[in-house]
Formats: sequence, structure tokens, C-alpha cells
Amino acid sequence: MFALSVVGHPSRRSFSHAMAERAEATLRGLGVEVAHHDLYAEGFEPVSGGDARVAQHREELAAADIVIICHPNWWSMPPAMLKGWIDRVFVPDVAYRDAPIGLPPIGLLTCRALVFNTGDTPPDRELAVFGDPMGRIWETGVFGFCGVTSVTRRMYGPVTSSSEAQREAWLDEVTLLVAEARG
Repeated sequence: MFALSVVGHPSRRSFSHAMAERAEATLRGLGVEVAHHDLYAEGFEPVSGGDARVAQHREELAAADIVIICHPNWWSMPPAMLKGWIDRVFVPDVAYRDAPIGLPPIGLLTCRALVFNTGDTPPDRELAVFGDPMGRIWETGVFGFCGVTSVTRRMYGPVTSSSEAQREAWLDEVTLLVAEARG
């Protein structure tokens, strides 16, 4: 079994990184091979260049049985770095195939996806005021478009006012969900 793990947050001290580290450790503890990428640390080029790195990410996405994405919710969107990664990695003949005009694309990904994002808007306000922007992006716009039918997503927050005990409980849930995805 092979997993692709991607974190899109510029601070190594972020809760996004803590979730990614917990997910990676859980997978490795279960004997899963993991390709982990910290997009900011590795200097991923979200617009152009870095073709060898982009090719590597595409190969790993196509081969993945599990894909884990960890990021903050900024302005009801993932950070621009992560959006650029999607644009460059989820491409035709890797993540999907174009269908004849009028028909939906043919998804090529058969992985399970887990998306863990953070925010500082209380969850009830997030839903009431903004709807579920991360759900639309990940479950429908990215993974659903590419044929993935098993998408688990959690939003944890408000992070800045959370206690150590609350963050540990969230990390425990990440562990549980990752282990369940492993099967």
C-alpha cells in the first residue's frame, strides 16, 4: 500500500503540520509506504518550473492508494501554494481523462482521500455563513471530479483559541481516521 501526504502551510509549527506528522506516523506504523511533501519546505513551484518535482508528484498521485491533504482554510480556500499544486498535479491523463463534450470527465484516481483542514471560524458560523467551502472544493471539485468516491474531510477549529487537550483530541481523531482508511 502506498500513501501520498501533502501539507500546505508555511509554518512548521502549525497545526496543519502536526496533523500531517500524525497521519504520516500512523501510516508508517501500519506498514504503509508514504511519500510526504511539505510544499513550502521543498519549494514547490505552484505556477511554472520545477518540472522534475511536478512529474514526481504526478506519479505519486497516480500510484496512491491513500491521499492525505493537510492545510488551513484561508478566505474559504486552501492557500495559493496548495491551489497551485492541484493545478499542476491533478492534470489530464494523471487524475482524469476528458470525455466527449457534454459528458463528465472520466476520473482516473482510485484512492481514498482524507483532507484535514484548520480554521479560526467556529464550525457553526462557518456552516451558517459560508456554507461548506472546503467540502465543495475537495469532495466535489477536486476528488469527485477525478473519480474518488471515498473522501473523508474534517475541519478543526477554532485553532488559535483551542486548548492543548482539544488539539490532542483532534490529533487522536486524525489517527483514527487514517487507520480506518488503511483498512
